[in-house]
Amino acid sequence: MSNPNRLARFFAGYGRLTIFLIPIGVATNFIGGQLANLLKLPIYLDSIGTVLVGALCGGLPGAVVGAVSNVINSITNPTTMAYAIISVVIGLLAGWFSRAGWFLKLWKALLTVIPFALVGGAGGALITIWLFGGLTPSGNSVIVAALHATGIDLNTAVYIAGIPFDMLDKLLTVLVVFLILKRVPERLLTKLPLGSIYRKSKPKSAASAPIEYETDDDLSLGR
Repeated sequence: MSNPNRLARFFAGYGRLTIFLIPIGVATNFIGGQLANLLKLPIYLDSIGTVLVGALCGGLPGAVVGAVSNVINSITNPTTMAYAIISVVIGLLAGWFSRAGWFLKLWKALLTVIPFALVGGAGGALITIWLFGGLTPSGNSVIVAALHATGIDLNTAVYIAGIPFDMLDKLLTVLVVFLILKRVPERLLTKLPLGSIYRKSKPKSAASAPIEYETDDDLSLGR
């Protein structure tokens, strides 16, 4: 009984809006991942929800989104379950980068692509080699096979195909997240754990005006 109660208190500390955003982040990842899998794209498109929730709510909620997303995606693509640890690390990194203010400026946000891609590309390549012998049903396996056919060592081909395409994947992810962060309403930002980071500068007249903070029960976008 104590463990569920502790878990409930833990999530309650993040606020109801955070709990509300976690399934939205999972759904975003699922749709992107299924689209990439259906089209056999060499990118994954399954981290947008993870990074967004991590940026707004913190690393742990982001990690939860990443882990749950991998579990759900594994229903149609069982190999994705093996990469859950990658998604967890990406969620934790997103929270850390957000606290450090890296998503406030575009040039800083673009720099986060490098560590994200190293985790996803290099880490993912290691898992692909160790657990699947270098080939999985993902889109970039076609590229791996083509590179290997030219005489390149299979393990090397996995890294060559993995890291550059993961850079592209994380570039798209970071750009989408950056644009969304710029458009989150102030009313919601006041109720998110890291929302204060992204609140716009107050107008000059705001110095004498009271600031209204709303309760967690109000999840609407307008009054």
